[in-house]
Amino acid sequence: MKPRIAIMSYDRLTKSVKLNVDNYTLKKMYIINSKFKDTVNIAKNLWDNDKVDVFVSGSSNLEMLKYNIPDAPIVDIKISGFSMMENLAVAKKNSNTVAIVTYKKPIVDFNLHQNIFSINIIQKCFNDDNQLRNILNDLKKSGVNTIIGASMVCDICDEIGLNSIFIYSKDSIINAIGYAIQLRESIGKQRYKNIQLNAILNYAYCGIMATDENNIIQVYNPMAEKIMGISKENVIGKPVDKTIENTRLDKIIITKKEEINQIQKINRQTILTNRLPLTIDGQFKGAVATFQDIKSIQNSEHKVRREIYTKGLVAKYTFDDIKGKSRVIKDCITLAKKYARSDFTVLITGESGTGKELFVNSIHNESRRKNEAFVAVNCAALPENLLESELFGYEEGAFTGAKKGGKIGLFELAHNGTIFLDEIAEMPRSLQSRFLRVIQEKEVMRLGSDKIIPINVRIISATNKNLWEEVLNKSFREDLYYRLSVLELNIPPLRDRRKDIPEISRELITKRFGDLYKMYREKWEKIFEILMNYDFLGNVRELKNVLKRISVFIENEDENYFSAEELVDKLYKKRQSINMENKNKEVECILKALSEFNGNREKTAKKLNMSRTTLWRKIKDYGIL
Repeated sequence: MKPRIAIMSYDRLTKSVKLNVDNYTLKKMYIINSKFKDTVNIAKNLWDNDKVDVFVSGSSNLEMLKYNIPDAPIVDIKISGFSMMENLAVAKKNSNTVAIVTYKKPIVDFNLHQNIFSINIIQKCFNDDNQLRNILNDLKKSGVNTIIGASMVCDICDEIGLNSIFIYSKDSIINAIGYAIQLRESIGKQRYKNIQLNAILNYAYCGIMATDENNIIQVYNPMAEKIMGISKENVIGKPVDKTIENTRLDKIIITKKEEINQIQKINRQTILTNRLPLTIDGQFKGAVATFQDIKSIQNSEHKVRREIYTKGLVAKYTFDDIKGKSRVIKDCITLAKKYARSDFTVLITGESGTGKELFVNSIHNESRRKNEAFVAVNCAALPENLLESELFGYEEGAFTGAKKGGKIGLFELAHNGTIFLDEIAEMPRSLQSRFLRVIQEKEVMRLGSDKIIPINVRIISATNKNLWEEVLNKSFREDLYYRLSVLELNIPPLRDRRKDIPEISRELITKRFGDLYKMYREKWEKIFEILMNYDFLGNVRELKNVLKRISVFIENEDENYFSAEELVDKLYKKRQSINMENKNKEVECILKALSEFNGNREKTAKKLNMSRTTLWRKIKDYGIL
């Protein structure tokens, strides 16, 4: 730690300090040995550059420092009565007359000392070194040959041949330095407290303003400047009621009563403020106000809740992750990028496994909401009552089994971001009206609560069904359909972009089985080309499964005799047979139901839990009747 104490000294004092003070203590201070005329400039430089907290000095230097650096703590090397008696006893041995020479002020009344020691004491004072020399020369001419004084006095006495006695004793020096160290420690603690306080004020997330008992503003932090729109220079030291409108701190001065959680308008914005009277040791000392912009409070609350209740609410994919160079997929990506620039709802349709979720993630990451939450929920994965509580949240005690403290809903979590509702066609009709209100009013109400919570979310939904057929079948609200399908995006099936199959397959294999691809690169590439000839009813999801099966056999030495064509044909035909088996079962079920209801398609569709339109399409596709 660097020294923070400076002893402003002369040769005689420096010698005495080094002789009487231990090395450990000496390391805590600077000893500035300077000429009388240079002392002030050196001390001011140390003080102005914050290198010293306390000065130690005596006699002439002390008076100059007090006059030129009035704010600096200065410890005086005091001249004790016992020290002076010791000095007079030494002087008595040389002469019956002694002169005590000091800077500007005499020390004490020496009448008692004169009687005790039977010695004549002369006191002289000087204002500068020239006057000091004249005084000492005059004393010498008058026959006084013993002088008591500080370092500069003794040094000149040595020059002109007078006996000198150094006025400061060992005890005086040690006591002064000890007090200076205590004072420095106290200042250090206060400095640390001030640094802490300034840090709190400067980096506090709320505005802080305080006045004294006379209504004058004393504290005004940077956040207060930002909220109020008035700089610190135009505020500090001025009456609060004449400087900033509607703070009410002048009223607190009068009422001396606190005002907590008050909403008010200031500088064309709404803030939440607390106002308190300031009392110290039972004495009223002013008033203080803390305040925050309502909007920042809402944003902070949302962020905290999101971090508490969730982890990783982020979209994982971007448009770079969508592989393929076919015209249909390129057109689809171009359209999706246009949609990303807007805030309208998007309805994404496509067969199972086409990559709808990949497009939803990419649209979010391309949008202005990319740094906000991305919340995904599968409407078919949860029962109706659980889906409702997940979407809208609930208060404590809203229903049996509700968590203590309640739970935030997914719409709230997605505030300022995007919520993705997958398999939207499966949302129960009983929830659809409530969901519609969320879209229309941009607000939610938790289960068991009567409070409205405003939200700002973008809604993207997806389904592998024909949602308009669901509307015609009365299982999906028509008004909700129009709200969700402001922008529509249909993802093409893999069979409509066969040229993309090699690129997609290569991406899937190298990401999952990189070493295996390197070992059998040529065979893999041949397989990728062959796969273009097959229909993948499950699209990319089915393609991924077929590639996994191939990866097991391609590295099996007993199966290496299979050519690429044989390997694909063997494994894919097995998959086709499973699809055909499922198809035959579905045809059998449809024929059985039609027979049961004498060809009545409405009753048949109800029995099979599908819409009449879906039943008609399957009858047509399967060639039934």
